[in-house]
Amino acid sequence: MKCIQAIKDNNSYKKGYIARVEDKEADLKVSTGYWSFIPKSLWKTETRGETPTVVQEEKPKKKKTKKQN
Repeated sequence: MKCIQAIKDNNSYKKGYIARVEDKEADLKVSTGYWSFIPKSLWKTETRGETPTVVQEEKPKKKKTKKQN
């Protein structure tokens, strides 16, 4: 299964519509130029109504040492 998103309006779907389909169907739709592949996480957030959370790790600050002559 692959996740795809409509990147152009067509007769059946509006721009931004997200679908999860079989591999063969996804390859055919993407080859038309109206669809593009997207990560599964975007599909999950769309179907479950979750908001994506971004976690950033803070790097520990290095202490500056003074050179002694």
